[in-house]
Amino acid sequence: MLNDFYFYLFNFQVSLKDYQSWKLRFFKYCNQLNDRRKYILKKYVYTINHKRIALNYFYFSMWTGLSGAALATMVRLELAHPGSPFFKGDSLRYLQVITAHGLIMVFFVVVPIIFGAFANFLIPYHIGSKDVAYPRLNSIAFWIQPCGFILVAKIAFLRPQFWRYYDKTAYYFPLLDRGQHRAYREYSNESIFQFRALKRYVLDEHSLFWKAKTKEKFSNYSDYSGIPLKLLFWKDVINYPESFWYVVSRINKIRRKKVYFTKCSNRTLTTAGWTFITPFSSNIKYTGIGAQDLLLVGVVFTGISSTTGFTNLLITRRTLCMPGMRHRRVLLPFITIGIFFAFRMLAIITPVLGAAMIMMALDRHWQTTFFDFAYGGDPILSQHLFWFFGHPEVYVLIIPTFGVANMVLPYNNTRRVASKHHMIWAIYVMGYMGFLVWGHHMYLVGLDHRQRAMYSTLTITISLPATIKVVNWTFTLAHGALKIDAALLFIVSYILFFLVAGFTGMWLSHVSLNVSMHDSFYVIAHFHLMLSGAAVTGLFAAVYYYFTALFGIKYSRLFAYLHLIYYSGGHWLAFLPQFYLGFSGMPRRIHDYPVVFMGWHSLSTAGHFVTLIGIMFFFLMFLDSHIERRMATPLSLGVPRWNKRISYYIFKIRYLQYTNKRLMRLPNYNIRSLLTNKYFNEYECYK
Repeated sequence: MLNDFYFYLFNFQVSLKDYQSWKLRFFKYCNQLNDRRKYILKKYVYTINHKRIALNYFYFSMWTGLSGAALATMVRLELAHPGSPFFKGDSLRYLQVITAHGLIMVFFVVVPIIFGAFANFLIPYHIGSKDVAYPRLNSIAFWIQPCGFILVAKIAFLRPQFWRYYDKTAYYFPLLDRGQHRAYREYSNESIFQFRALKRYVLDEHSLFWKAKTKEKFSNYSDYSGIPLKLLFWKDVINYPESFWYVVSRINKIRRKKVYFTKCSNRTLTTAGWTFITPFSSNIKYTGIGAQDLLLVGVVFTGISSTTGFTNLLITRRTLCMPGMRHRRVLLPFITIGIFFAFRMLAIITPVLGAAMIMMALDRHWQTTFFDFAYGGDPILSQHLFWFFGHPEVYVLIIPTFGVANMVLPYNNTRRVASKHHMIWAIYVMGYMGFLVWGHHMYLVGLDHRQRAMYSTLTITISLPATIKVVNWTFTLAHGALKIDAALLFIVSYILFFLVAGFTGMWLSHVSLNVSMHDSFYVIAHFHLMLSGAAVTGLFAAVYYYFTALFGIKYSRLFAYLHLIYYSGGHWLAFLPQFYLGFSGMPRRIHDYPVVFMGWHSLSTAGHFVTLIGIMFFFLMFLDSHIERRMATPLSLGVPRWNKRISYYIFKIRYLQYTNKRLMRLPNYNIRSLLTNKYFNEYECYK
């Protein structure tokens, strides 16, 4: 008995020691988690380092880009064939999705990655500064961006439960079926539902028009639980339109007969498009209090964020640049020149957009009449304000990619860019003229014919500096010893996108052609080739060009090339058919169409999914690069690995032989002056 006592005592002591050791290990693990949490918060959330903030912008743009691509996929599934059941005939939902898609792609994808990621990462290095002028203000500018994105995503992705989304007929839809009456009476028994959330109350009069009123009392759970009545029965839950089982059970019936139910026009869910067309956006009679107000606030948030960011970086340029940099623009890289000029354009146009959004909010809620024609306002004023922002915004997004092209081509071509100063002044001319041509978006709103002629002439004139850039890029590529990599190939694809998008834009600059093409799929194809084609392709080239600087590793060449092939090919397949849809008269913002347009729409949808495969390869490249973590080696600017132009080397050898032969005949004191004047005179830094 005593031995048993000692045995149990020994086991208790051992178990107590195990418990204490486990307790120590547990608290040690908790401390490690706490330290890890503090490290993550300090590194990502509370950071004021310009490089870390730039990477935060980069990751944020990646996820917002995925959300925008998901919305585009919804649109293409709806337009894949006439009578598509994806939105179930809900035109309001379709309008919400295309509105959020446009706002997300412009304000929360392209703008953050250009003026947040690359600008914050590169500008302090390029001007010789350790950090930006106001690091904490830089961090605040980033964290305002997700606030605006959440508001816009609320419209497209999240079901707004605090608005009554379902109309009254949807609430009582199960009761209109005679076969459900017995089940309803059975489930309305007190012994079944004893939940506080399903607290019922008695309705003296019910809405069942097919049954006379009796002493039987009906229960309504919707006002207390927030659950529509059609979700109370298991059969209706299975056939609920927003569930997966609805697709499974109804697929054969949809193939046989397409049935459309146009839902109740709920004003709180109606939006006026991403261009905020008045009077729809400025009057709660057309767009009720709800979705449109969230869009206005979301755009104001992104305007505050971008204004704070570019003001900080412009002050950094003026106050923290290294000695000798103040008036020596030639020492700055092309991408920095483009970003700084885009910042100055944003400083002019962003307050105009913010003023337009505030005026719309005042018209909606504080009884002002800025855009109400009946009380002295002008609805066309809103379009002037928006497009005075909207058209220069296109140049704001494309001008930094000009700098990327001017950086990548000389680096991979072992020669200087052709006519550097003309390339810089072409950027300035395009930007300045972009402020004068916003009216070509408004040919059909009642402008005077003299104004339309002026806008048309100025728009056509912008093609001159654009042509200078394309020609100089071609001269830079000609007779070059190219080193092939992903950045160079993306720039070549970028030039093709820019060329076709600019050429199709010239059609829209002419008034007579614009009248027939306005608000058609031709316009959609044009600006998608310019933005998601040219601008985003240029950004991908910048990502591959600066990948080593951003992450300190080498990117995966295989997935980068697959990304290029599928993304570029999918874009051409997706948007070239839309030009023919525009020629045929297919209007935009329409979720259903005659069967005659089905072929082009189906081809465009197929191209969109090819583009999605390319985006998948981009994320695989990113994942594979961070898993493998291959160290990047400096690029040798000597003889390239693959010689594509033997004639170039023959020419250089003969040219050197000729130069040496001429130099042998000159006196010694003239040789240095000849070399100086011939080879170093064009560099301003030598002077």
